[in-house]
Amino acid sequence: MATIRLHQTTTATPEQFLAGLTDFGPGRSKFFPNSRDGYLEVHDQGPSQADVTEGSNGVGSACTTTGPTPAASR
Repeated sequence: MATIRLHQTTTATPEQFLAGLTDFGPGRSKFFPNSRDGYLEVHDQGPSQADVTEGSNGVGSACTTTGPTPAASR
């Protein structure tokens, strides 16, 4: 599996940032403007991973997120 490293300046706390990364519910676009709720689909989820397709305007990208996924309930 690939490792992706991102760098971004934010005023969010580490807890808020991680919560935003793992929240696949409605309103995800508040954290990620290029993500639209209508293009968000959670295919599989568990306590430490989620298999998700998300995107906008018909362009989607599949991703698997590892780590706590308490809000991956869509």
